[in-house]
Amino acid sequence: MTTLFEKNLDLLSMYDPILAERLRSHSPADTMETLSSPTGQPSLRVNRDGHTYLLHSSRDPMREAARWVNDIKLPTVYNLIVLGCGMMYHVYQLVMKTQGTLRNLVVIEKNTDVVHAVFSHIDLAPFLQTKTTFFLVDPTPSDIRHFMNRHLTPMTLDGVEIVEHPASCALDPEFYRETRVVIDECLQSGEMLLRTKVQLGGMIQENIIRNLPFVFQNPAASALGSLLAGAPAFVVGAGPSLDWNINKLQQVKDRGIIIAVDTVFKKLRNNGIEPHIVVTSDPTPLNARHFEGIDDLRGTILAFSPSVYHKIPKQLFGTMVSLPLPSSKFLLTMKDVLGDLSYLSIGTNAGQACFNLAVYMGCDPIVLVGMDLAFPRDGGSTHASDTALRRRITLSESPGKMMVELIGNQPELEEFSPIFVPGNLGGEVATNKFWFAYRRSLEEAVARIGARVINCTEGGARIEGTEIRTLSETIQEVCVRDAMVSSTLGMSVGFFFGPSTHEGVSVLRESLTILKLAAEKATTGLEQVEALRTACEASPLNVDHLQHLLREIKETHLALVQDQKVYVVLDEASDKVLTPFLQQKSRPDSDRATPENGRMIVKRYHPYFTDMKELCLRFSTFIQETLDQMDTMPFGF
Repeated sequence: MTTLFEKNLDLLSMYDPILAERLRSHSPADTMETLSSPTGQPSLRVNRDGHTYLLHSSRDPMREAARWVNDIKLPTVYNLIVLGCGMMYHVYQLVMKTQGTLRNLVVIEKNTDVVHAVFSHIDLAPFLQTKTTFFLVDPTPSDIRHFMNRHLTPMTLDGVEIVEHPASCALDPEFYRETRVVIDECLQSGEMLLRTKVQLGGMIQENIIRNLPFVFQNPAASALGSLLAGAPAFVVGAGPSLDWNINKLQQVKDRGIIIAVDTVFKKLRNNGIEPHIVVTSDPTPLNARHFEGIDDLRGTILAFSPSVYHKIPKQLFGTMVSLPLPSSKFLLTMKDVLGDLSYLSIGTNAGQACFNLAVYMGCDPIVLVGMDLAFPRDGGSTHASDTALRRRITLSESPGKMMVELIGNQPELEEFSPIFVPGNLGGEVATNKFWFAYRRSLEEAVARIGARVINCTEGGARIEGTEIRTLSETIQEVCVRDAMVSSTLGMSVGFFFGPSTHEGVSVLRESLTILKLAAEKATTGLEQVEALRTACEASPLNVDHLQHLLREIKETHLALVQDQKVYVVLDEASDKVLTPFLQQKSRPDSDRATPENGRMIVKRYHPYFTDMKELCLRFSTFIQETLDQMDTMPFGF
């Protein structure tokens, strides 16, 4: 006879077989005690360090959970994270309270014994059959980040409600405090990413399209793989501490490779230092400031992301390599020309792209210079002197706040809440939410590699997993022989004749056809939406006509999307349109042909069709202009 435990595990194994096997092989400790309550519902008692913890009422655990949940004020909830599993009574009551809107349920529990007990004594079929209930059992911070990153889209679009089960959190308070911090960090990063995609997605996709001639015309960074194995790499950021030790980099010469962010390119040159590689990835026109007055790269290789501001590759003469952008659905359609794009992740900013490139080239050790990602507690500068985007940071009159100078024609200050983190020189330094996220991402990258990482940023935030040393002593230790960096790079990427662009041109022409059809369908959709608007106000109401219009709009939407092809062409440019369109609150509760549902469809689809039409027409122009440019450029065949 199959036990309740096995039935629950069979359901869980359909979408989380690893956790199912963990629970199946787990042997609970004798510190856990299942109690039978007068209602027949099992409760749970934990004995630890001479103390007894009761996770639920010993008399009526379900009624206790119902009273507790009844006192919690919840908004409309689409995604729910519950900290503390217990015997799931409180989770059940929370689900009942949010039914009708809840889409994803996440239960996080520190104690594997507790989860084993609930799978043994409670029928979890109502939760597990949905396949949208997720259990994270004794997860590490990395486990939580990995899970959150996989589910960030719905959580960021529709919001998340986090509920802490008091009895569980009292049992492992430090774990749940740290878990809450990690979740909040992930959600904040997700919101930043979504905001960036909405604000810059159109610009990013335009850059990718306009940069295609230069992607085809230059070698890919894949040519640099393991090229300098064992050679030291100096990854140079534009933090204010660079003012203190920049001249030391003159000693590196060809005994190590200098890979610098674009922000510091001119400053290095002005100090007699020619970096071997400069990485540029920012999609905004502001990025062009880093290259003002520069038209010849001389001996420096420009490693550019396809999403970089499109006028930068166009203005520069010299050797370039294109970085991969595996997140681009559009570029993935050109795999016959571009090859595999998953060989290198460029990360979240130019600094991490430099670091990841050094790792890809096999460099060891990797030395960080000017990677402050922070500023003094009492204010200072965002970047090193003589860099284009350097701004002042000062203390605010508001307690616990700071002010940062904004980039613009007129001086303007914006208030923000600093985050304090350990500093390289001891004590704490201040940072903002963006640099905090960059620092966390860099720490994860450092943890994944086997190379030695030395932090010679003589100031700024401490980066876990790195050695803290001065630049002078590090150069003296690691730059002991000629690594022949310049000649090796030259032989690798200095001679390139380019692939056949036939595949790329074919994709661009097909993309024009897709966008033309989508624009036509958007026009049809707008006409249908206006007809629906009129039908919703008609008296008497013609339900059959209303149902017909609703069906037509749905069919037009599917025809516009063309099996997702239009979203592949527009890629991140469509995020601005899709973000409000995909939110649960914008959707009608059902497919019923009622005036209320019809009005919601009008409110949802009118901006969608309007914006999609404009987007398709605009990007058709970008693609045609790129095709015209490619006709005038020499390519290999």
